[in-house]
Amino acid sequence: MMMSRAKPVQSLAVITLIFLMLAGSIGLSSGMTKEELEYRPLTLSEVTKLFAQKGLKLEAVAREGFEDTVLLGIEPEIFRIRGSEDLVWIYPFSSHREREQLAGHYWRFNDEMMAVFLPHSQLFQTLAAKNMFIVYCPLLDIESLKTMGPDYASYVQRSKAIRELVLRDLNGGKTLVFRGEGQYWMVEVVLDCFGQFYKDDQGVLGYESWSEASAVAKYKGDPGQIKSFSYTLEGAYGSYSGIRQTLSSDGLVRLGRGNGLVGKVEEKHSFSIKWNGQAEAFDLEADPFGMIRLPY
Repeated sequence: MMMSRAKPVQSLAVITLIFLMLAGSIGLSSGMTKEELEYRPLTLSEVTKLFAQKGLKLEAVAREGFEDTVLLGIEPEIFRIRGSEDLVWIYPFSSHREREQLAGHYWRFNDEMMAVFLPHSQLFQTLAAKNMFIVYCPLLDIESLKTMGPDYASYVQRSKAIRELVLRDLNGGKTLVFRGEGQYWMVEVVLDCFGQFYKDDQGVLGYESWSEASAVAKYKGDPGQIKSFSYTLEGAYGSYSGIRQTLSSDGLVRLGRGNGLVGKVEEKHSFSIKWNGQAEAFDLEADPFGMIRLPY
């Protein structure tokens, strides 16, 4: 009887060891230290300091006129980016789990989020990093947006810088490039992603992952022959698809963005497309150097 009970215990020990080794390997591959894997919430000063290091100096703004911005009982710290009128709101939640409650509530009910942020910026962007919920509110007028003048170019540059800062520096994320080619089509996917362990208020270990893919396809033949086409981009745990009507004069088309594709080079991704009564499908492979070849 003692021997028959020892096997499950031994198996459990092996499973536990494998999990710990997996956690360690993920941490090392993402550059995380042992202390970071144990999880420590971000502080407001750490976040603002990092913004400053990236050339985005944040200057505190009085809360007058922003009384309606409370989320789940948390008031944001409001800053203006030096050299612009753009605002950054930072909600400093006490824990990762508390911030996830916000994400689950407000990302599901977009109307509520729109009611909070839209009056302050028509181009607001929401981002999350550990226990922090960050809202970028560019104050770009409609005319500047239409003409795509200098103000628009500055907005695009700041938006990209903030997105990169949150993805890479606050979440320890990375960018992977996948590419595939068939007889008639080629496609390239740029996948921004991160995965990280954290501890909740009770010290229970959790794991959060996120990915967003943007893709560009190119038709090798005469683009004028394409009337419309449908496509599907598929990963191990998610996919997205769509229908397009036209190609550019050089045969290129942006396929938009999608979530749920796995952020690992060893995971399989595939692309299928139908056009003019024809169909083609092929697998994508990770670019070992992460080089982007098609224009985005």
